[in-house]
Amino acid sequence: MQVELTAESILREVSKYVNDEVSYIDALVHYAETHGVEIEVIGDIVRRSQIMKAKVHEDAEKLNLVEKTKRLPF
Repeated sequence: MQVELTAESILREVSKYVNDEVSYIDALVHYAETHGVEIEVIGDIVRRSQIMKAKVHEDAEKLNLVEKTKRLPF
């Protein structure tokens, strides 16, 4: 089965899995495993998509994988 590997199609599919217990990072790994795609390929697509990059970075901050960035309170 040929999978369309665009940032939009991956984001649409991954968003179905994301909730309070499942992060974007976990959902991306699940997507790669179920569709037989190398995680490095998903990583390249995430790096090129500003939206996906921001969502993964936000998850990484919540999981204390990266240093938290200062944000203005809104």
